[in-house]
Amino acid sequence: MTIKKNIAASWAAHVVTLLVGFFLVPYVLGRIGEEGYGVWVFLNSVAGYSGLLYLGFGPTVCRFVTQHRAKGEWAAINHVVNSVSAVYAAAGTVVLLLAGGFAAVSPLLDKWGETPIFEVQAAVLVLGLNLAVGMVFSVYGGVLLAAKRFDLYSFVQGVTALVRLGLTIVFLQQQYGLVILAGIFLAVTVLENLLTAWLAFREFPTLSIGPRWIRRDVLKECFGFSAYNALRGLSDQMIHFTDTIVIGLVLGAKAIVPYYIGARLVQMVHTPLEKIGDVVLPAAGECHARNEQRRLVELLMKGMSLVMLLAAGFWIGAAFFGDQVVLAWMGETYAESHLVMLILLAGQIASQPMTVVRQVLMATGNVRGPALFGMIEAAGNLLLSLVLIHVMGIVGVAWGTLIPMLLVEFGLLLPFAMKHLDLRLPQLIHSVLAPLCLPLAMLWVYCEVVSRYASPAGWGAIVPVTIGGGAVVGTVWYAVEILKRFELQRGRIDTTYPNTEATA
Repeated sequence: MTIKKNIAASWAAHVVTLLVGFFLVPYVLGRIGEEGYGVWVFLNSVAGYSGLLYLGFGPTVCRFVTQHRAKGEWAAINHVVNSVSAVYAAAGTVVLLLAGGFAAVSPLLDKWGETPIFEVQAAVLVLGLNLAVGMVFSVYGGVLLAAKRFDLYSFVQGVTALVRLGLTIVFLQQQYGLVILAGIFLAVTVLENLLTAWLAFREFPTLSIGPRWIRRDVLKECFGFSAYNALRGLSDQMIHFTDTIVIGLVLGAKAIVPYYIGARLVQMVHTPLEKIGDVVLPAAGECHARNEQRRLVELLMKGMSLVMLLAAGFWIGAAFFGDQVVLAWMGETYAESHLVMLILLAGQIASQPMTVVRQVLMATGNVRGPALFGMIEAAGNLLLSLVLIHVMGIVGVAWGTLIPMLLVEFGLLLPFAMKHLDLRLPQLIHSVLAPLCLPLAMLWVYCEVVSRYASPAGWGAIVPVTIGGGAVVGTVWYAVEILKRFELQRGRIDTTYPNTEATA
């Protein structure tokens, strides 16, 4: 599949997931109450740290399987898949032990409010089993992504999202709500991973599972590459889950809800943009394996420009109409949620283009620097959030996320990438930033006019306004691309890249 088709497949699945999430958040909140929902988010944030036990092998599987597939080395693929699966099996066992330990000490944490402690403990144990199952079978998702079968991977995600929706509507009730939610997650995880494994075996008929394929030298090679990916994973987990944990520990579980509403809306933007980076990784890996430097740089800049356009467009729309979205979604006003959303969305304008950069660097083997920078950002996020929460409440936590992100992504990672990928600043300005100015300016004008002469309230007004804004951005952006191609044909654009001829 082409990159555009891969992105389209990923986004189609995300639209389904987004719609399911839009419905489930207020539905679950109404069923188990604000305090119960705060406890649920807190438990999932704690459980999210189990992702550290993936040890950075997710991108490692994708990278090595992509390279071996390009060379037709099918036995080597079996060695990678089985060796990593053995590590995941051990990590899943550790997850179960940690879940048991957390369930045992949970009565010592005075953060559960009126939620019965036995319900918290049962939910923790089921979530631990859910994480262990997902960890053991996650290698097959990496195999599908390495094969560029984003259509199959996205199909599984869309189907399981609908299954989760149905199970939640049928079975969720106020009593034992946390345990029921955890059980639904477990059932969906089992279904998702069975489907993914089946599709992976169909895509790779030579794929074989067994102890004979586990090799120490393959594990050593994978660990050598994944060590810094593990650091990157640690920083991502800290950044994604630290905020809600800090709020829960300092202000209590109930205070998590208004923050989570804003963060959840941002996540619905973050996930489809992140898919662009996922699509770029195997394509960049192929370019690097074939020594196609020019194509690699073009891929990088197109990806950066696209995600920055979308992230900035979402921020503009949220600035004008985000409060109405929160009101229509939740049925009541959460003033702080809108502000949290704007602050975190501003971070996406910086972080999402750099996510594409990280994936390209990973494809070329440059993982050490980005991993260390991620740890610096995560540490800054934690420390600043702990300070600002006492001054500004949950809004201070959002600022504690944004400030380190801007400093690290633009102050450290971007110069590092420019050096190692041989990029020039004028090249980035011309190819990444310049094409965005006119579409974003026209979107701002559109939002200004709509907000001045109309007041979109309710989904019946918000949806057409959103579609109109998307049409404005898409039309102007397409016109800019057409003009760029015309200038390229006339020879007015410099298309040379430094050192391209030497490396091609």
